[in-house]
Amino acid sequence: MTESIRKSEVELSILRICEEALKETDFRVLDVDAKISASSLIRIFIDKINTEKGPSLEEVAELSRKLDPLIETANLTHGAYNLEVSSPGLDRRLRISSDFQREIGNEVSLNLHESMPGIGANVRGHLIKVENGRLGIAQGVKNRKEFEVPFENIKRANRIWNFEKGTK
Repeated sequence: MTESIRKSEVELSILRICEEALKETDFRVLDVDAKISASSLIRIFIDKINTEKGPSLEEVAELSRKLDPLIETANLTHGAYNLEVSSPGLDRRLRISSDFQREIGNEVSLNLHESMPGIGANVRGHLIKVENGRLGIAQGVKNRKEFEVPFENIKRANRIWNFEKGTK
């Protein structure tokens, strides 16, 4: 499997279902969040392949209608659930190695499964490398601190956008 942030077994199952359903389309699954409880919520973030333009509202609705029966048939929630299918917008999730590779040099936010000593469980810094299942992160300028975070400890990752003049 491609280097990816850690997902629950339910989320991995949903990812597989979605990837199979979308493999012959112009779309890909960016990420999946599944909160399984008495009122389960499944969020699927999709994007259009080979274009800067994201999916239209009609395309998102069509994909939702396509994916919902497949997820329901898999019986992963053992009861009722709500399904949200959406495009990421600026809050684009980073999940697989290639997502992170495109963001080298940019600021990222990481929410970790387990706190790391001296770093914590919520990390913000510049992505400096993606290598061997690990991200290299740098924080600060004057007192620069560099550290590595393994993919399997990442729960959620996003790029941080900075709209100040003269920044990337």
